[in-house]
Amino acid sequence: MRTLAASVVALGSLWLSASAAEPSSIGYPTVAAALEALRKDPQAHFSTQDGWTVVSATESGNPVVWSFTPEGHPAHPAAVKRTAVHEKDGAWSMEMAVLCGGPKAACDKLVEDFKGLNERMKESLRGHHGA
Repeated sequence: MRTLAASVVALGSLWLSASAAEPSSIGYPTVAAALEALRKDPQAHFSTQDGWTVVSATESGNPVVWSFTPEGHPAHPAAVKRTAVHEKDGAWSMEMAVLCGGPKAACDKLVEDFKGLNERMKESLRGHHGA
């Protein structure tokens, strides 16, 4: 099975195709490996939202939100990693990485849906932290 990894850096898109055995843009070779590693992180906070597993964590001082598709989702299994980065000029940017094992059309839709969420998350960070 082919997986799709999408990186969006500062809201620009860069697409990469990778097999499950290769490292991915989320830093783990599979969705299951990412979830397993996060479960071992004592600083990670887990919740369930509409069937999705959502994990809040921190990497290099930046807030990270992981979203894992529920079984039955068209793009399942998939993991979306969103990192808010506070730039030197005080602005916030959003980095997103996706590892998706579903069909390409479902993975593309997942990425588009999260791009909208990223914009709202970025606006929220601006409102809470300025810039």
